[in-house]
Amino acid sequence: MKTVSIREMKANWSEIEGQVREGASFLVLNRGKPAARIVPAAPREVLVWDDHLATAITADRGPSAEETVRADREGRW
Repeated sequence: MKTVSIREMKANWSEIEGQVREGASFLVLNRGKPAARIVPAAPREVLVWDDHLATAITADRGPSAEETVRADREGRW
């Protein structure tokens, strides 16, 4: 991990940003003490779900929302 002061980061941001995009990480120092860490963004994982329609809940399974609420409220109202 590379270190850079806040002043250097401000002056050379486009170069630092390009290095981060390539995978480099930076520790930003404020008066010699760690203030921030700049790391590359992790790519989002793509969810592969081939049978999503087969596992979806259909309307004909179980009681309706209205019936569920009525059953839940029984004895309380």
